[in-house]
Amino acid sequence: MLRIDTLQPRAVRSVIMFAISLLVIAPSLFAGGPRWATGYPYFTTEGQPIVWYTNQPQYFTDPGDLSIYVNHAAADALVAAAANVWNVSTSSLVLSQGGVLDEHVSGANVYPSISGLVFPSDVQSTNYQSKQIAIIYDYDGSVTDLLLGSGASDPSSCRQNAVTNSVDLISPTGYIQHAIIVLNGRCTGPAPEQQLQMQYQLMRAFGRVLGLAWSQTNDNVFTYSPQPTYNQAMNWPVMHPIDIICGPYTYQCMPQPFTLRADDISALDELYFISQSQAPPGKTDTLLNANQVYGLVTFPTGQGMRGVNVLARRWEWFTATSSEEDWYTISSVSGSLYKRRYATSVTGTDNSAEGSMGTTYNYYEGYYDLARIPMLPGGWQNVIIETEPINPLYTGQYAVGPYTDNTVVPSGSNAPSIDEVLPSYRESGFWISTANSASTCNPGNDGIETAPVPSGATGWWTGLICQDGHTSWSTFSIKANRTFTVEVAAQDEQGFATSQKAMPVIGLWNVSDPTGTLPTFASQTEPFNSPAIGVTSLTAQTTQAAPLRMAIADERGDGRPDYNYQARILYADSISPAQVGAAGGVVTITGTGFRPGNTVTINCVAATVSNWTANTITATAPPLSALGGGTALVADVAVNDLVTGGTTIMSQALTYGAPQPSLVLVSAPLGTVISGVAATTPFSVRAVASDGVTPIPGESITFSASIGSIAFGACGASTCTVSTDASGTASTTVTPLTAGPITLSASGAPGTITASFVAATDVRTLTPVNPLEYIAAQAVTTWPLTATLNDSLAPVAGVSVNWLPASGPISVSPPQSLANSLGTAQAMATAGPLAAGAQASITACAWATVCGTFTAQAVDPASFRLVLISGAGQSVPASETLVPIVLEVTDGASNPVAGASVQIHQTINAWQQACPAHGRCPTTPVNSSSASTVQSDANGLVTITPMQSTGTAEITNIAASAGSQGFVSLSIQKHP
Repeated sequence: MLRIDTLQPRAVRSVIMFAISLLVIAPSLFAGGPRWATGYPYFTTEGQPIVWYTNQPQYFTDPGDLSIYVNHAAADALVAAAANVWNVSTSSLVLSQGGVLDEHVSGANVYPSISGLVFPSDVQSTNYQSKQIAIIYDYDGSVTDLLLGSGASDPSSCRQNAVTNSVDLISPTGYIQHAIIVLNGRCTGPAPEQQLQMQYQLMRAFGRVLGLAWSQTNDNVFTYSPQPTYNQAMNWPVMHPIDIICGPYTYQCMPQPFTLRADDISALDELYFISQSQAPPGKTDTLLNANQVYGLVTFPTGQGMRGVNVLARRWEWFTATSSEEDWYTISSVSGSLYKRRYATSVTGTDNSAEGSMGTTYNYYEGYYDLARIPMLPGGWQNVIIETEPINPLYTGQYAVGPYTDNTVVPSGSNAPSIDEVLPSYRESGFWISTANSASTCNPGNDGIETAPVPSGATGWWTGLICQDGHTSWSTFSIKANRTFTVEVAAQDEQGFATSQKAMPVIGLWNVSDPTGTLPTFASQTEPFNSPAIGVTSLTAQTTQAAPLRMAIADERGDGRPDYNYQARILYADSISPAQVGAAGGVVTITGTGFRPGNTVTINCVAATVSNWTANTITATAPPLSALGGGTALVADVAVNDLVTGGTTIMSQALTYGAPQPSLVLVSAPLGTVISGVAATTPFSVRAVASDGVTPIPGESITFSASIGSIAFGACGASTCTVSTDASGTASTTVTPLTAGPITLSASGAPGTITASFVAATDVRTLTPVNPLEYIAAQAVTTWPLTATLNDSLAPVAGVSVNWLPASGPISVSPPQSLANSLGTAQAMATAGPLAAGAQASITACAWATVCGTFTAQAVDPASFRLVLISGAGQSVPASETLVPIVLEVTDGASNPVAGASVQIHQTINAWQQACPAHGRCPTTPVNSSSASTVQSDANGLVTITPMQSTGTAEITNIAASAGSQGFVSLSIQKHP
């Protein structure tokens, strides 16, 4: 932020020369200051705030009553209360009542005409020298209805339509000369709050009529983020854009709602300034006990950045930082005096008052003016300057700043705050440059009107609208009978689509058309008409080949380093092949601007898209029958973008041949089929007539195999001829004779059908699930046997398995079982006693010759080990129950051993108290004990149920042993 050394002189206004008639001039352009500013060509000056031609405008009230609840005197008192708020000592403005109108104004003496409403003569703008502001008491709402539309005066619309203001005369020299304010009598009532609400709305309307813009200061009072403080609410300006709704009356949502805030006074003083030592009686200099801070907000390129809200807050001099005010005192939006609209080749030139507003002097593009910052006690104060974006809700009639159609997000991050020590009457200036903002203004070679550049070959390209009035020019060609779409997506500095930067508009001309004209071929002058964010879309159609010239510009004629865009021409140029049979087929569409997700329709019937590039789309055209056709036809082909709504159509581009009799595949073997076994699915085809439905009986169909060796069941040979039956069907079973790929063919006069599968040699297996069981030596043990059966393809069900003892003392039951649906067969084996190291075995056989062996291996008890699986370390309340302990018996190699004897010893000791500080720990008695022997199960597991007493705190001690080396001991407890 840099200090500006030169001060900006305030303009001296000249006397009124002549006037214009406006019903309601444009919405607010500027914030916390002037509502309008002059500019060429309509106005004779530029960059000057538009104010009243006299510092003492008067209002004249309707002589009638406002309503049955508010008579004339009460209405006049209400108006006076609203008007007197604007009479402040630091402003040269004096607003007062000058008298009454000549008649009560109503729907009886107001009527519409071609040029607008016609009012009684003394209310008309031509009478401005006698009556500057006409206040109409609309007793029955009829005038409000004429102004705003039938039903507008209904009490349900009083938040919007209780007070209507119209500045209807501004001179080309830049002065307000006449205004009308209409009070809707239907918005009054028996409750005093209804009249106070109207007074509040009228007070705000007076601010608008006096030339004040809406302001964004302490906007968190409106957004409630963060939650506002009382001081922030007390400094939320009366001229805020949109009311808070906290109940039936919005004035109640503000503390002291009929008191102007410092921001309101600053805006008024900026328009009606009193220079030092120039104050008339009853007034004071505007900057007495106040400061002014002005300056520029700029891009790194030096170009001014419009639409940035600049705010000031105060900090008493020589106090701690904790004394900084946590609210803003006043604000100003940069670019308030700058040109609002520039002419573009797409939208043309607007020479009206609205289109002329603002100066073209570049210095003011980023100019802001914090006109009057009231001083804290003392001769000096710190003023802290900060920036923020405009709330995106503030557009149209609620606009804050120079952008009315939409807000423009400032480029980069908010500028760091800076403070300056200022005395009374000090006018200081500062340059503000935001961090990380767009730093270049180089649109590249994007053409000029007389020398446009070719558009991108892919139909996609990016650009930058970098200077005021800048337009990008390009050319492209379209074939005859084509519909195409041009899309321009506004982007921010990071390349993301946005509606808060540029507002793209598009114009098209024939290349041969003269330059300097508005678009002759097509145009889209309303931005963001696409459903996609930030996208302006123009769809046009050609009847003959057309080389075109295209312009892309900002709708306002604006240009900035952060106005990036991406352009696209969605255009389908040709299709190949251009003719398909009645069954449809694969086609390739060539053009520009394609992307994944684009859909294709043929005569409005969806095609199946398989591949996209920027210039091609591959799709499968649907059959003629799907189009509802029974004869040859020529179809339209369309490519659609469901995201943006863009479309391109090739009219009469794809020819469908007439339908012919055909063969239709009914069924065929698929996947893998076992060699030597007939496939479960027959090879069947149906012969149908050209309508695709009527069967053709008696048609000779020849079945054969072009690859592989097979036998057809219809004749037992490798080639068979079969006649179609009454349903047009010919069918045969298929048996592959050798392994390998098989390709079948069915041929006849209607056509040929092929089908393929793979033949595989049958491989059958029987696999023992647990082929080796370890059992304790000299023990007799029983365990389940499980075998899985598979052939080449999958598990086999329903096959018998024979279980036969093969060696040693072993038996099996049952001797035969069937494989279940999962391909598993089961039996129970009993083996033993076996000497240590000895084996016994069982053989399981299926399909007579496919076998597997199950073996029992005896383990010497000297090799037993005990492994604790679960249940150790238990400590539960006495009211709960101890869970079982699970042990596993294994051999030295950790194999589980079945049938092993495990001796278990348990004792229960009473709960042990804590040991004393001195002496021996107490010995707890043994309450009970037990001993038992169990055998490990087929998985080598042993489950021990702990001894325990119900509801008693105690300790259970468990010791288990197996063989000569297996031993485990543990203690578990139930505590008080």
